Amino acid sequence: MGVIQDKVTPEFKKWVGYCEKNSQSQIGLYDNPEDYKKNAGRGNYTVFADLYQKKTGINVQGQPWCDSFFDTIFVHLFGVDKAKKLLGGFSAYTPTSANNYKQMGRYFKEPKEGDQIFFHNDTRIYHTGYVYSVKNGIVYTVEGNTSSDKMLENEGGCVAYKQYPVGWSSGRKRIDGYGRPDYSIVETYQEGFILAADGKRWWYQYKDGSFASDGWAYLTEQTGGSSGWYLFDAKGYMLTGYQTAPDGKKYFLCPEGIHEGQCMVTDHKGELMIAEYDTAANQYLVS
Repeated sequence: MGVIQDKVTPEFKKWVGYCEKNSQSQIGLYDNPEDYKKNAGRGNYTVFADLYQKKTGINVQGQPWCDSFFDTIFVHLFGVDKAKKLLGGFSAYTPTSANNYKQMGRYFKEPKEGDQIFFHNDTRIYHTGYVYSVKNGIVYTVEGNTSSDKMLENEGGCVAYKQYPVGWSSGRKRIDGYGRPDYSIVETYQEGFILAADGKRWWYQYKDGSFASDGWAYLTEQTGGSSGWYLFDAKGYMLTGYQTAPDGKKYFLCPEGIHEGQCMVTDHKGELMIAEYDTAANQYLVS
């Protein structure tokens, strides 16, 4: 698991059912479920704008709030400075938020969990939400200032779950794209081998949270400190035994022990061994 699954997605989901209020005096307290539906109104007054102003000094109370809802969750979870870096800046105006991602090179057409989805109405980007899952060609979202009884509605007044085909469009409305917060700013991982979900095989995770996959990787085994070449399949599992690499050639990978997974070679007598690899000369040192 990571920061998206452990912190961000649960924080968005817990707000489903919240309704905007008619006035500032009715907004209630952040994190108080009893205030979610109490005094529901149509005035665009929300507890999100209240917290947003306290943290950033920016007053967006009484304005359409789908975008400020998104920003406020990040400010609450990570603080103002980190949230600003994650999102590329703050704005309650959806075209500006989308452009912030574009300027960072983090605006995409294919969705991932943790993305900020943006919708276009043939005039401009006009609505946004949080992507909490993508499965079988469907993107699942949590959106603020919407309604639970329609596929897409801005100015709906509540926080609700939605779902769309990945390439959704209807009339002049369509999914424009997905902004991807730079979660590496807040995500930290210990690099090394980790036991896979089946409790038998191994993955290798890098410091940025990504995994070795679909080919060779020259790695250091943290327990024994030995380095070597490891082969991973497309799903990120470390391979052992006789295997065919992407180049079509066959290799033998140590099946067990501290050197499990490392590519083995033969000595001058033909005996299998783990040999030191000279990275400069690009060859094994076989005695």
